Amino acid sequence: MMESARYSDEQTCALFRRYPGAARRLPWLPLATLPTPVEPLALDVAGVDGVRLWIKRDDQSGLPYGGNKVRKLEFLLAHARALGATRLVTAGATGSHHALATTVYGRQLGFDVTLCLFPQPLTDHVRRVLLLDHALGAELRWTPRMETIPLALFRARHAYRKERIFVVAPGGSDPIGTLGYVSAGLELAEQIEAGEAPRVEEVWVAGGTLGTAAGLAVAFALAGLETRVRAVRITSRLVANRRALRRLVAGTVRLLHAAGVPAPPPQAAIGRVRLSHEQLGDGYGRPTPQARDAAETFAAAGVVLDQTYTAKAAADFLAAAARPGSGAHLFWHTLSGVEPDAPNDPDAPDALDAPDAPDAPDAPDAPDAPRSSGASDGAGIEALPGPFRRYLGAT
Repeated sequence: MMESARYSDEQTCALFRRYPGAARRLPWLPLATLPTPVEPLALDVAGVDGVRLWIKRDDQSGLPYGGNKVRKLEFLLAHARALGATRLVTAGATGSHHALATTVYGRQLGFDVTLCLFPQPLTDHVRRVLLLDHALGAELRWTPRMETIPLALFRARHAYRKERIFVVAPGGSDPIGTLGYVSAGLELAEQIEAGEAPRVEEVWVAGGTLGTAAGLAVAFALAGLETRVRAVRITSRLVANRRALRRLVAGTVRLLHAAGVPAPPPQAAIGRVRLSHEQLGDGYGRPTPQARDAAETFAAAGVVLDQTYTAKAAADFLAAAARPGSGAHLFWHTLSGVEPDAPNDPDAPDALDAPDAPDAPDAPDAPDAPRSSGASDGAGIEALPGPFRRYLGAT
């Protein structure tokens, strides 16, 4: 098994502080700013009866980009480097925060980055993220639907078959990436032990590829906490389902055992997770009235949510808080609180110099979105491969 570099306790992650021997067997790189704060959440909501509300601020997990993907990439990119990879290939929607995080930190570490992206309902935020992907040097390859991602990844691997490629699972959610949220859950356990937060009855997260929920559940079982995890589904059941959760947990437990960590049986973690399906609305990337209301409620407390991921999780969190109960409920904030700046370097890599993405029809039902400054200007759009220009409505 590959060995990780050695770091001091101040530099390393909670998983290695609790199990130092694992640091010699699991590659890891310090990308995030940790630990992230855990704080009381003062929301102006009616009907909260006996439930204490808390927030874990993974929106503050890193610079130049935060959110939940950074913790996963600490393990994934370390593994890619240990294998000698030179190019990262991953997939997601056109506004994928995972794709942007992989671009930011992959390019920072010297990897070439290829993104296979499918269309989602177009908003100004989606436009901005997509143009940042390109401006920061990622190659963009179009695929028409979520269901065609496996074929798109195959084509990308084939296009670069003479290079050393590392495929990063969508959302960073494979057993290696899930280790990031095992460490995150152990970090919360440290904060509870230090008296920085109460013992938490249940944690709410947005449930996409489920790596965050799976890792937290394993960590809470490891730490002997009774804490449950509510994964609020924001995407298709093809992606977010119990089978995917079981596979992630089982694979992560196997990795931990191989690294000498006394991980619990997979069922001890799986049984803690409840998938909530009530907030999906009309589908992936489409806001709901409940999500809009939740975003406004959190904004009044100084917490910024996006309406299609974190706000749907927040809507479920608020609905539970309105029911009579006791104990502490924690909202795990997974959206980055910062966005990277688009580079002004004229020598920055140009995705048009890479192999053309497969052509595809225009994205259906993509509404017009206002253009913003910086990475979203018309010149940035005109530099994109053809399918992405058509998606953004460029002529």
